[in-house]
This record gives sequence, C-alpha cells and structure tokens, in this order.
Amino acid sequence: MSTKTATRRKPSAAKIAAAEERLEAMHEQLVAKTDALVTSEGWAEYLAFAARFRQYSFRNTLLILMQMPTATRVASYRKWLEVDRQVRKGERGLQIFAPMTRKREDADGKERTYISGFRLVSVFDVSQTDGEALPEDPATPVLLDGMAPEGLWQSLAEMVFDAGYTLRVAASEHGENGYTNPVDKVVQVSEGLSEAQSCKTLIHEVAHMLLHCDDKALTEDAILHRNVAEIEAESVAHIVAMVHGLASDTYSIPYVAGWSNGKTEVIAATADRVLKTAKTILAKTEGNGEEEDAA
Repeated sequence: MSTKTATRRKPSAAKIAAAEERLEAMHEQLVAKTDALVTSEGWAEYLAFAARFRQYSFRNTLLILMQMPTATRVASYRKWLEVDRQVRKGERGLQIFAPMTRKREDADGKERTYISGFRLVSVFDVSQTDGEALPEDPATPVLLDGMAPEGLWQSLAEMVFDAGYTLRVAASEHGENGYTNPVDKVVQVSEGLSEAQSCKTLIHEVAHMLLHCDDKALTEDAILHRNVAEIEAESVAHIVAMVHGLASDTYSIPYVAGWSNGKTEVIAATADRVLKTAKTILAKTEGNGEEEDAA
C-alpha cells in the first residue's frame, strides 16, 4: 500500500523576487508614514516643548521620585513661565542638585568652564502648575486590539525555543509590553495584552533576539545604540505583522517615530538588516511555498 507525504515545492525565482519587492515596498511605506508624522506640526510643536526641559541625572530622578512619586514633567519655575504656566501659590518645590560652574584660564590661555560643586535648587511638577495646555505627544503608540492570526504565536514560540531561549508570559514590572534578556536567555511578553498585541510584541522581541543578542551585538555598544535597536525591532514587527494581515500602523509608526527622534534617515539606514530579519521570521511563520503530495 502506498503512502503519501507532504513535501514543500521550492518557490520559483519570480515568486521570491516578488516577495522581496513586496517587503521592500512595505519598508518604504513605513519610512514615508513615519516621515509624515515626524514632520507634522504637532510633532514639531512637541519636540520644541520637550527641548525646553532638561534631562535629569539618575541621582536627581531618584530625588524627584522620593519627594513626589507621581511626578511626570518637572522643570524650574522659570521654565514653566516660558511655556505660559504658573506655579501655584503655596506649592512646595522638589529639591534636586544643580551644578555650580566657574571659569578659569588653562595653560594655553583659553577660558574654560568647569563644575566647582553642586547646590540644591527647586523644581516643580506640571501638577503643581496652572496655565496653557501642554502639547500632547502625537507619537504615542496605540495598543492593538482583537485576535491574532491563527498559528502565528506558536510559530514565533518555536523560534524562541529553537534559539535556546525560554518564552514566558508574565506581569510587567515596569510597564513594558515585553523584553528580551540575552544573559538569562528569556523572552517575556506581558500578560493582559490582546492576542493581536501579544503577537506583535513577540515578533518585536524575536527581532531583538535575532538582531541584537548575539555575542557580536553585545560587544559593539558604540555601534548599536538602543534607539537603533528599537527602530530595527519594531520595523521588523510592523512588516511581519502586515504580511500576516495584522494592521499595526497605529502602534508601530508612532513607536518608530519616537525612537528615531524625528530623523527618518535613521529608519531608512536600517532597511537591509530589517528586511533580512523580516524574511527570516516569515520563512518560519508563513512558509516559502505550496505543499504538494508525493508518492
């Protein structure tokens, strides 16, 4: 008695070329849509606002959180006036350290500025102020809702296991949707997400696993900054999700825009790595050809 086994027909060169053109077109659309967002009036207004507020050191961040755990946007009294907001009478300032600077001439006779010490100064959270409404960040990702494509999660999970990683779904500790730990070899997706968002997040983390967790990537910190890594991982997630019929524009485009800091040339520069990784994932999750019966 004869038996039949399923074999996979090798895709034709034309089919491979068409698939690659499709992925390249998707990446170009991502760049174009992101560019449209980051050059919008709302984004420009938000960046101008954000530029007015200094970035606080780790020590000062801890001081702020100790004094007001609910603080979100913190600035000096003068900085709040610059954006037409007034600190309310009676509000108590949050104490942080500010550098004291002095000038002196070096051996070449050039005047240099140096830090001579630190002093305590007061800053205020936005909740302690009244005035003009602040611009909202137009690049806020919107979580995906609904069901995931059938079989996608399992295919991605197999990629995680095959790479020697453990996949787990657990509560988020810091509000993230997921993370990849190359040291402990763990990929985690936060519980409580929709099926669609969980799958999109897992694609993102698998992209990190493939692109950023090998020995070479881990030792080239100067080359692979976090913003580039996030742009690459989410660009891969966007393309793979689209191929599987999972619309992710409302999440991926704002996410990529945020990490690019308005520089779409950074997104375009990652195209080669993004497309190669997307094809690697799609080969495992979508298949490369049609099945046929063989005697």
